[in-house]
Amino acid sequence: MSLYFRLLGDVEVFRDGAPHPVGSTGPRSALVALVLDSGHPVSIEELIARVWGQSAPNSARSTLHSYFSRLRGALAGEYQIVRRGTAYVLDVPPEQVDVHRFRQLANRARQSQRPDETLPLIDEGLGLWHGEPLSGMESPWLAATRTTLCAERNEMLLDRTDLHLQLGHHAQILPELSVRAGAHPFDERLAGQLMLALHGCGRQADALVHFQTTKAQLVEELGVDPGAQLRAVYEAVLRDEPATKRNTSLQVARASAEPPGETTLPTPVPRQLPAAPRSFTSRKLELSALSTSLAPVSVIVGPGGVGKTSLALHWGQAQAERFPDGQLFIDLRGFDPAVDRMKPDAALQAFITALGTPAAAIPEDPATMSGLFRSVTADRRLLIVLDNALDVDQVTPLLPGHPGCAVVITSRNRLTRLVTGHDAQLISLDVLDEADSYDLLVNRLGEPRAAAEPAAVARLVDACAGLPLALSIVIGRAHEHPDFSLTSLADELVDATSTLNALEVDPDLGIRAVFTPSVAALPEEPAMLLRLLSLVPGPHIALDAAASLSGKTYAATRATLRALECASLVQQHQPGRYRLHDLVRAFAQEQAQDRMDEPSRTAALERIIGYYLHTLISAIGFTDPGPPPITPPPLPAGCAPVSLRDADGARRWFAAEADTIAAVQAKAEELGRHEAVWQLAWGMSTFFSVRGELHDLVHTWEKALAAAENLGDTAARILSRRQLAMAMTRLGHHARALEYVTEAIEIAQQTNHDIEQSLNWMCKFEIELRQGLSEEALKTISTAWSVASGQPAAIRIRIGNSFAFTLTQLGRYGEAREKLEASCLLMEDANAHLMTASMLDTLAHICLGEGRLEEAVGHLEEAAVLMTTEPFALADTLVTLGKTYRELNRHDDAVRNLGRAVDMFRRQHREFECGEAQAVLDKATLEFRAVSPRC
Repeated sequence: MSLYFRLLGDVEVFRDGAPHPVGSTGPRSALVALVLDSGHPVSIEELIARVWGQSAPNSARSTLHSYFSRLRGALAGEYQIVRRGTAYVLDVPPEQVDVHRFRQLANRARQSQRPDETLPLIDEGLGLWHGEPLSGMESPWLAATRTTLCAERNEMLLDRTDLHLQLGHHAQILPELSVRAGAHPFDERLAGQLMLALHGCGRQADALVHFQTTKAQLVEELGVDPGAQLRAVYEAVLRDEPATKRNTSLQVARASAEPPGETTLPTPVPRQLPAAPRSFTSRKLELSALSTSLAPVSVIVGPGGVGKTSLALHWGQAQAERFPDGQLFIDLRGFDPAVDRMKPDAALQAFITALGTPAAAIPEDPATMSGLFRSVTADRRLLIVLDNALDVDQVTPLLPGHPGCAVVITSRNRLTRLVTGHDAQLISLDVLDEADSYDLLVNRLGEPRAAAEPAAVARLVDACAGLPLALSIVIGRAHEHPDFSLTSLADELVDATSTLNALEVDPDLGIRAVFTPSVAALPEEPAMLLRLLSLVPGPHIALDAAASLSGKTYAATRATLRALECASLVQQHQPGRYRLHDLVRAFAQEQAQDRMDEPSRTAALERIIGYYLHTLISAIGFTDPGPPPITPPPLPAGCAPVSLRDADGARRWFAAEADTIAAVQAKAEELGRHEAVWQLAWGMSTFFSVRGELHDLVHTWEKALAAAENLGDTAARILSRRQLAMAMTRLGHHARALEYVTEAIEIAQQTNHDIEQSLNWMCKFEIELRQGLSEEALKTISTAWSVASGQPAAIRIRIGNSFAFTLTQLGRYGEAREKLEASCLLMEDANAHLMTASMLDTLAHICLGEGRLEEAVGHLEEAAVLMTTEPFALADTLVTLGKTYRELNRHDDAVRNLGRAVDMFRRQHREFECGEAQAVLDKATLEFRAVSPRC
């Protein structure tokens, strides 16, 4: 069984030579979008752009997923569409796709030195075509791809014609040449080939007439004269040179550039690539992307010091045999503050001279010079490395016109116009990961020295944050002082300022020297935002948060972030989320201290604290209506919280922002914003609780308690103690929990905080219940129920449900059912739908006590579905469900649910519950194996 993909005509899939259906136009368009990048992930956004372009429907994502489902069915058994992060990949061998096979044959043909070997390769490649490529497929990207493929086919046809001319097959190719030249009257290379074929057949006059006809059409339609290559063919025919002397139009052009009677030494093949740095490591994905790319231009982008040039040189040296006509290299000095950047015409002159054209023959006009460069590189297989480019305008004149040449450009700017205008591939170079950084240090320092101080090596890796330049500087300093300990070197890298100082060899070599020109090239708005971003704690920031940080509009902030991203100073690692490299952050913090006054820095931090606090309080309103609402301080000017729409959106927002919110709380504590500290804790508490992140909960409320004591805010003092008690008891620290809740009860009694008091009794109830003190827990929950009389329905529902559960634990099922039904009646008066799952769990326990196991299972299964977003409660419900299945002898269901519960307890660090659940799981597993011996 073998699938073969035909794109060079109608899009078709064949299985063992027979047509194999893969769906209508939509699924086939998605298939083409993946197959053309076979083996490489394609983001969902790029897939949408490829299939629909600007006319993508609102349902594009879901439609694509339906396409993938159909395609997976069609391709099952051989190839699979696999998701990688937010991208998708279909890995098909190149020989199974006619486009890739065609391009393989084209490359082999260009590398061959013998016409009799090259012609069969070209004929095989052209034989793969069976019509207009991607026929019937419509989208801007598909149309552009179709144009590119047609251009590649035309290039191969021209190469085949040149080979026939070299072999003297003038009469054989003349009929086809005449037809093609008539269809493409402005193709000068094709016109020259026809003239040489006519001349080779003894039709000199016809050849000269065709030149005049082509010249007239070029002048009349395009306003240009024939180029140097076509004029050279005309002169050779005019001189009636024998056909065997000048076989192709390119050879004629090169011969005409030689002064008559002048003997010159052969021009050496240019090998201009500098040696690749010895410290190069890893980059396997990027090297593979360069080696397998079908694009004529590759642009390696990334921040200064990330190793762009090293990658280009390492790959270029390793691939030298692919480019027998040489390698050209030039530093365009796009970001060198000490010298002017190189102008394109100066680079062109250097390249053209290196390729053998005398300096006197090079025109001064930049456009003409660029045309000459394309002429002298035509039919050559060259690697051209344009290092340190500033912008697209600097490199565009340096791009050859022949697909046999590969161009690799390095830049700190993204040069996106090259992707859209020249079909370039963009390779974004990130920092090294921890493992590669470690390998680089160990390999250069030597294993004995690194093994003697492993802790210091780990600290150095951490301080350099994966930036190859920083690692190289550290290595250089270690070699400079071989008698110094690595620990002493690591001690210099203790904070942002000392890190920058320690990573500075001299004013021209160091982190500051690398980042200064990049920042200096920015307009003021992006430069200011970069400084502000460095002040924000946390690993990353969303676009909405960045807008509040800067006090600008959403649209203006997005444009400014785009400028920073294009300059490789921030990274958009997820759609709409941005992060700074640690050393970029350190540099930008230094800039913020030097160029911003303290009131401006403080105002920005006030905006970011306000943004997170107000959004967090809004999120709680959707996810947990039980807690009494709090009133945050007024929003600072220029701050705009996220407009959340529902509970799911609120949970997604918190999941993305949890680490940053915790860091913002620490920053608020540092600034003495005590009210924000405890209010942020209040907002994070619900999310941490339902997710079972109890250690984070304790850490957050310890900060809140200190802030509440500083404020002297009674309600905050009570709340902080109660929340710490709740987290402590869930971690199994019941004694500490009881101390905190007792203090909370005493403060609430002294200050007549009734709502807080009822919640305090609820907390004490849970502590007693978790200790197995059911009778004491019943007294406590009864007190809570009495205190809650007249309080909001959401609080009474929660207490009533707990009351019913406690009665169940004591075997008083009728009373439990009455209390639960009374609580259900309150649901109409409160937005307490989120309590439904908990009440179903309680109802299930009542049913279990009454012996109605099947009914209990139904309630537990429904509760488990509703608890999907509440892992803490879900784990307990899964244990009950697993035990019930076990009693019903449904052993496979018991093992499955108990296994899920054990995994969740382990992730939540609930060791006691994990041990109990594991014991039940072990018994259920043995029982399952007993009835299913093959398992």
